[in-house]
Amino acid sequence: MTEGAEIKIRGELMPDPDVCTFHVPDPLLEEGWTVVFQREGPMHDSPLAEFLFSLEEVVLVRVADSRVTVVKQSDVPWTELAGQVVPVIREALLDDRPALSESAIAAVRDAPAEDIGPTIEKLFDVHINPALASHGGYARLVRIEERDVYLEMGGGCQGCAASQATLRHGIEAAIRQVVPQVRDVIDVTDHASGENPYYD
Repeated sequence: MTEGAEIKIRGELMPDPDVCTFHVPDPLLEEGWTVVFQREGPMHDSPLAEFLFSLEEVVLVRVADSRVTVVKQSDVPWTELAGQVVPVIREALLDDRPALSESAIAAVRDAPAEDIGPTIEKLFDVHINPALASHGGYARLVRIEERDVYLEMGGGCQGCAASQATLRHGIEAAIRQVVPQVRDVIDVTDHASGENPYYD
């Protein structure tokens, strides 16, 4: 890894005000995998998790490719908190140990694929669809092929211009939090026939 002064880290605010994604120069994880750390969960000797959870505002860390997504539980705005998060990420990248340990990666890589379907169905029933119902929408699991998840959105979500933001920053983020071994989340909805069709 390059010297600390040369490690450029860029923050990107997400639609959820408690979430911010930080982009680092080099991938931390093979494409298609996501590692999630929770404050009360195992850190597997991973400096990135250890250092970020030294900040009391941080409750969850999600790593995918060269993106480090941080979830806070605090009223401290990102304009202030990012000034603490960036140096901590940089410190983790400069640590003698890999930022993500092999055991943290293995915990995701070796997780059984057969757990994906039931876990996502429960997530939809308990969390996602009750939230979407307030906007007249819903989502359903269509199928799983290997580690790829195919889903469909309906009701007010079908054809809604905001559906892709809902998918990427809401549904996909929630899925990856509970089943990080998922590779891709693919929307198979025919949005052109929805109530408010839009076109890419």
